[in-house]
Amino acid sequence: MASMASMQGLTKMSFQRVSTAEHVRDHITTLILDGSLKPGTPLRENTIATTLGVSRNTVREAVLLLGQSRLIRHEMHRGAIVAEPTKDALINLYDARRGLEVGAVSLPASAEVIAGIKTALDDLELAADAGDDRDIVEKDLAFHAATVRNFGSERIDAFYAQLAVELSFYLNALASSRLDYAADASFLDEHRRIYAAIAAQDNAAAARCVEDHIDETIRRLHARLDAVEA
Repeated sequence: MASMASMQGLTKMSFQRVSTAEHVRDHITTLILDGSLKPGTPLRENTIATTLGVSRNTVREAVLLLGQSRLIRHEMHRGAIVAEPTKDALINLYDARRGLEVGAVSLPASAEVIAGIKTALDDLELAADAGDDRDIVEKDLAFHAATVRNFGSERIDAFYAQLAVELSFYLNALASSRLDYAADASFLDEHRRIYAAIAAQDNAAAARCVEDHIDETIRRLHARLDAVEA
C-alpha cells in the first residue's frame, strides 16, 4: 500500500456547496499539479479516505471524476495511479490548442478582451522576471486562455480550461526536470507579438503569430525532451 509520505499534502477538508467528491477531486488535482503527488504514485482509496476524513465511496467517485482530466490512468491490479507525461501526449495537446487559439484570434476582439490579454501578458512578464518555472507555466496558460475568451463561449472556455489542466501537469513536470522551457529569449517576444496583433485588430497577423508560437514551442519541447532522453 502507498505510504502516508507518498500522499504528502493530503489534509482533512471542510466541504460546502460543491459535492464532497468534487472537492476531493479538486484537492487531488492540486496535489498532482504542484508535484506533491508524483507520476506513478498509486491513489489508494483507503489512504485518501482516512487522511481526508471521507468515505471510500466518495474517494472512488472523486477518482472517476479525476479520470476525465487524464491526469491519472488505471492499471490492472494497481488501480488508479498518477499518469506519467509522454512527449507524444504533450505534442498532441499543443495540436489541440492550435485550432482553438488560431480560431479565437482570427475574430475581432473587444476592448474588454484586449485588456484581459494585456493584463495576462503583464503577469507573464513578471513571472518570467522572477524566474519561477511553475508560475511561468500558470501565467503562460492564463495568457492563452485570455485569447480563447474572444470566442465569447463559456463552453469553449471550459473545454480550454481542461486542456490547460493537462498542459499544466505536463509543463510542470518539465519544469521539475529543469528543462527551463521558457528560457529561450524569444518566448516573451512571441507573446508580445500575439498581443500587438490582436490589439491592432490585425486578425490575419494574430493568427500567424499564434501558429508561429505553437510551432516554435513544439520545436523547443522536442529539443529539450530529446536531450533528456539522450
